[in-house]
Amino acid sequence: MSCTNGNKKFSEFFKIAYDAALAEPCSNRFKELSEKGDREGMIKILLDVPCIQNVKIIESYKGKDDVKATQLYERYHDGTVTEDGVVHEEVDRSSILTETLFTASVASRLFLDVLFDCVQYWYDSKAFAKCLKYCECLLALLENLYDANDFSERREACTRLERECTKYLKVSSSQDKKLRRKCKMGRSDPLENAVSVDRIPTIPVVDGKQHSVLKSCSDAVALQFDEARGRHLIANRNIKAGSVLIVEEPFAFSTNKGALERNCLHCHCTLKSNDSVRIPCHFCQTVSFCSEKCRREAWQMYHQYECLVFDTFFENDTEQARHNSYLLLAYRMIVLGILSSSVEQFNNNTGKSEIPYLNEFLRHYVASTNQERSTLGISEIYSPHDYRTILNLETNCAKMEPNVNLVRALEAIFLAKCLTFVLNKTDVICLKETFISLAVAMLHSLQAINCNAYEIVENVYDKKTHVWEPRFVGGAIYPSVSLINHSCYPNVVRHNYPSGIVVVRTMRFIGKGTEILDCYGPHWISEERITRREYLWKKYCFLCACEACTQNWQYPLSETMNIKCRTCSEIIGTVNQKNEYDVSGKQCRNCGEKIDVKKLKNQLQKSIAKRISAISKMYERHYEQAVPQLLQHIQFIEKFLAAPNMETIKTQQCIIQCYNQFGCTSQ
Repeated sequence: MSCTNGNKKFSEFFKIAYDAALAEPCSNRFKELSEKGDREGMIKILLDVPCIQNVKIIESYKGKDDVKATQLYERYHDGTVTEDGVVHEEVDRSSILTETLFTASVASRLFLDVLFDCVQYWYDSKAFAKCLKYCECLLALLENLYDANDFSERREACTRLERECTKYLKVSSSQDKKLRRKCKMGRSDPLENAVSVDRIPTIPVVDGKQHSVLKSCSDAVALQFDEARGRHLIANRNIKAGSVLIVEEPFAFSTNKGALERNCLHCHCTLKSNDSVRIPCHFCQTVSFCSEKCRREAWQMYHQYECLVFDTFFENDTEQARHNSYLLLAYRMIVLGILSSSVEQFNNNTGKSEIPYLNEFLRHYVASTNQERSTLGISEIYSPHDYRTILNLETNCAKMEPNVNLVRALEAIFLAKCLTFVLNKTDVICLKETFISLAVAMLHSLQAINCNAYEIVENVYDKKTHVWEPRFVGGAIYPSVSLINHSCYPNVVRHNYPSGIVVVRTMRFIGKGTEILDCYGPHWISEERITRREYLWKKYCFLCACEACTQNWQYPLSETMNIKCRTCSEIIGTVNQKNEYDVSGKQCRNCGEKIDVKKLKNQLQKSIAKRISAISKMYERHYEQAVPQLLQHIQFIEKFLAAPNMETIKTQQCIIQCYNQFGCTSQ
């Protein structure tokens, strides 16, 4: 990026722009506009500051380097790598091939040769799944980029190897099925005893029927609104533990800096599994894809509008990585919002001209952010791909500290300049009015992200602790999931699947009319009430009044648990870790329900035995067998033990671990 006084990074521009915005009269006027929630006013007053107005964007990406690629290719054929003057004879030849592939320009003969070498290398290594992925990549290349004879020769050879790989994989699949059938006849399945990150997770479907209006939700939930809680979801009927309530694709997503080489940019699947490959972008060296399909889809949907400035989003160090991925998320939200509304108009635009629909689209939607709220999701279809659902997300614009809005507004202006720079490269000119609308839309997106963005994670297995630990991959916006309010003691849990898909499952029984509640971060077993409330107030502008906060639950809990009447939930006694019961009377004093202590004792012992058995199955990697036992146990203890209690906490943590393994995993 360059300014009037020379080339500067965004961080350097930000410091200058921020200091200038704090000067009078800009500072006081901005504060007034911030307190009114006037986004357009905030953007316009900042654009009057010369050092902000005159910012010029330049290309910021790591392009191809055919000179370096040629050197790498020579080392690959020599079988050596030179580092700091030291020659290493034993090298990972596949890594050199991959690096060469990322470095060579797509239209060069070198790229064609290296790509075919990747095909041949993995075929010779009998890694047929990898070979097929490179075949797909080569066969998708445009013939007119290369010498006709060279391309024809490579394509014919690649087609032959593709047929061979497909045949070998079919035979291998058939042998695996036979082995599994044999192992099920009285012996454990050795293929299930190892933690595998090569499997493709099966994405669940919602329980019951799909909601007629809330397209990502089960018909077991309904959308309601009141002044105190805003929009929120409630249970339409009794919902049992383990039910899938929401399966939703993100409207937009982004990738963290640390995951760019580790995960596919498009579907976020791990690139560290045995069958994975790394496919490069045709224009930059920074991003990786797991397949030609993901590369092509990413380019069509968003990457062509960010590739030239991609490195700008990741200029800072690791402590800023998560925030930077949210800058990219805001950028993509606007790109996808524009494209989703006028794809044909955008694609058919030719010549150097202003795009009338772009200005009209942004001005209309930015001005009518809250007008659709009364019907959208109630009687009008609520889809995760509808940009109106994004514009209806809570932003707390007027409630935020002016300094926070100032930071967001400067980021929005920068992002808008990045997008207009890229559009200009495609002969699309954005006039001043359009730029202001873009910046206002960017500001709305950044504010919405602060209140509504969710992390995309993959789970990594720790062999010492036998625990699946989440690892941050990126961020995403889910319009339907964002309808769920917070509780420090949630009744649902989220898990990520490929392509950023999120699955929301119930953690315990939810009665009809009860609100569906997620956890926005602070949980009562990990943080004290004052810390939780302070965080939630500062970030989301509400004082948490969940049962964990109102009753001030504190962890760790006593091993003594309160027994409740299954009819009226009144406390009727206690049970401790030694299985000693203290129950006064033979019936509930509140409702008269009979109490059979001996029967209850036997039932609880049997139910706890299910949890212990499930844990054993989890240690053996049989998570599918563990889940039903855990769900049966939590259904029982929810009926007879009052919250909070240690048995519920232990069981819920086990359930979460099982679901962690069902979603996206990595090494």
